[in-house]
Amino acid sequence: MSDTLPGGATGAATPGASSLESDLQNLRDDVARLTDTLSTLVSDGAATARNAAREGVDTARETVASAADDLSDAIVENPLTAVMIALGIGYVVGALGRSRR
Repeated sequence: MSDTLPGGATGAATPGASSLESDLQNLRDDVARLTDTLSTLVSDGAATARNAAREGVDTARETVASAADDLSDAIVENPLTAVMIALGIGYVVGALGRSRR
């Protein structure tokens, strides 16, 4: 029995076959490295986004806390003005509620 392939080529290793196998292995290695690199980039990007979101939330909390302190101080310093503003807001809210019925 002969190791003859279609077209008359023999089944023995040809110089191009080992080169092709080597190229395919190199391609597989390159794809594996690329996959690892992309995975690292995605996880780094997610960590960066997570940290930015935390910083944004912390900044918002500080801003709200500062605004609440400023409002409390303004109410203590001007209680009559605060009551008048509250009455005005209540009147507007009540008027809007009546017109929608």
